[in-house]
Amino acid sequence: MAARSTSGRGAARASPRARRSSLLAVVLPPAVLLLCASPSAPSFAAARLSASTGSLQAHGKLCGGAPFRDAGARPDFASTPLAAAATLSWMNPTSWGSQSSPLSDRLSPREWLRMYRTLGLPEDATRQQVTKASSRLRKKYAEDEPALERVEAANLWIMTKMMAKKEEALRVRQQANRLRELGDSPRRLFQKYIAGYVPLNIRQMIEPPDTKHFRWASSLLGIFTLIGLCVPTQASNFVALSAASTMGLVYQRNRPEPVKDEGGNVGRVEKPKLKEMGACIVLIALGVGTGALLTTGLVKLLNMDFQSTFLFTTCFTLWLIALFFKVYETFDEP
Repeated sequence: MAARSTSGRGAARASPRARRSSLLAVVLPPAVLLLCASPSAPSFAAARLSASTGSLQAHGKLCGGAPFRDAGARPDFASTPLAAAATLSWMNPTSWGSQSSPLSDRLSPREWLRMYRTLGLPEDATRQQVTKASSRLRKKYAEDEPALERVEAANLWIMTKMMAKKEEALRVRQQANRLRELGDSPRRLFQKYIAGYVPLNIRQMIEPPDTKHFRWASSLLGIFTLIGLCVPTQASNFVALSAASTMGLVYQRNRPEPVKDEGGNVGRVEKPKLKEMGACIVLIALGVGTGALLTTGLVKLLNMDFQSTFLFTTCFTLWLIALFFKVYETFDEP
């Protein structure tokens, strides 16, 4: 009976210990997880955990790591996922304020106004005005330390804001220059790798059209193309008209009007230059040949009507030639 009573009392005494152990088993893992996420967790958590190795061995892995092999072992927190995540800025509350933000957002508008009023300046004051006012107030409040500290703080904030604005303007200017260089790169590549190998006379023949020339060339060749598409049997005739019109547009482009007297008579008629006329003929021949090649390819690939396709492709090529080419003063001797 004594043995039984003793064992019963031992069981009664053991039950609170069991309850405390179970409570410790429930509370300890979340506490350790919180400790692992803090910057000073490894040393503190290791010291606390070394005294509770029995509970840790019962719970196995801790924070993603391996269980302890002996009572004196210390957990390898560097290899746990939570300890690695603790090094991230968004997991470390002490590093939240280290993120860079615009300087104008760090103070309210009222605080910025107070900074300028401390120096006795408007908010649009220049850097020279801020320097001059700060120097004057330093001399004035040389014996008043609190007032001098306010002046120095206002000067520091305002000068830092001005430097930040200057750096931002410089960054925007550099970005605009990079975008401008990127947009200008096709033209520079063309001039470097293509135009450099083209003779000077050929390069002088290329000129972008102005509004007047664009409207005139587009209207004339557009009418011929539209009428030719409406009458496919006469496509070759309208191609010839388009070629003649293109030759006239290229030859007369930028050429001055002849001088006339009061009666409207031309004072002197200049003779046509053979080189310019030859260049016009070569351009028209290239345009018609290019249209013929494109027509052949489209007819074979898409089984399109030959006459309509030849009219459209040739007139389109001649339109491009009429827009971007000229022969006036391109073969004159320097």
